[in-house]
This record gives sequence, structure tokens and C-alpha cells, in this order.
Amino acid sequence: MFIRTIVAAALATAGLAALPSAAYAASAAYTPERVCGPGFARVADGHRAIRARSGAVFGHVYLMYSKRSGDNCVAAIKGAFVGRKTVTGAYLEVRGGGRSEDEQRYRYYAETGHIDGSWKCVRFEGWMRDPSGRTYAWGGRKGWGNCGG
Repeated sequence: MFIRTIVAAALATAGLAALPSAAYAASAAYTPERVCGPGFARVADGHRAIRARSGAVFGHVYLMYSKRSGDNCVAAIKGAFVGRKTVTGAYLEVRGGGRSEDEQRYRYYAETGHIDGSWKCVRFEGWMRDPSGRTYAWGGRKGWGNCGG
């Protein structure tokens, strides 16, 4: 208890909060499993950082799959500018099975919706812009993958 008090006092003196910001806490509540819904799980090789040309990470994009329904879903979850409406998008394409795209000014994430992808190859993308709209960040897989069902 004594050590915790000293650490909290040192952080307060330095002007740092001991607790995460409200925006960070809100974004941490959005996981790809929560965004895509019950039964969806992360796909192997289905995670990419959404990076600007400078290397700055704006968020992460996840390819999700439900064994029960055979559906795929993509969630692009913000890590920068959380809580502020900025252009955020997600894209999913299933070879021979359609595509879904979602792009708007979101506070926390974009999500494609569900597309049947059982035993079909898929590709996915996520993107974001900074509040000024000048800096663009992208992540995903342009080639086909996850073809095994």
C-alpha cells in the first residue's frame, strides 16, 4: 500500500495520470470478437497493424471467422484519435462469394458485416485517416489467403 501511494504521488507530481484516459478505456472495450459478435474468432494470419507511411500505428485490422455459420467478418479498431470521429474503414472480399465495405467517420471501429466464406479464399483491409484528413494509414492482406474453410 505504501509503495502504491508513493508511485501515485510521483505520477501526480510529474503530471501523469495513474489511470488510463477515458478514450483509451473506451477503445479497449472494443475487441474484434465483440465487434463481429458471438461465435467469431481471430483467424491465423488475420491481424495487421494499420500504419501510416511514417510508420505510426493508427489501429489494427482483424479477419474473423465463425465455424458455426461459416461467415467471415473484418473489424478495423482504432488505436489513435480514439473517441474522435475520423474516417475509418474495413473491407472484406470472399473469392467467388461477394464483398463488403464499411467507411464512415467513426469514433472507435468499422466493421464489414458477415459474408459466407466457408472453404473460400479471402482478402481484407482496414484504413484510417487523421482528423485533418491528410494522413492515411492502411493495413491488410491484398492477396488471397485462409482458403481452407
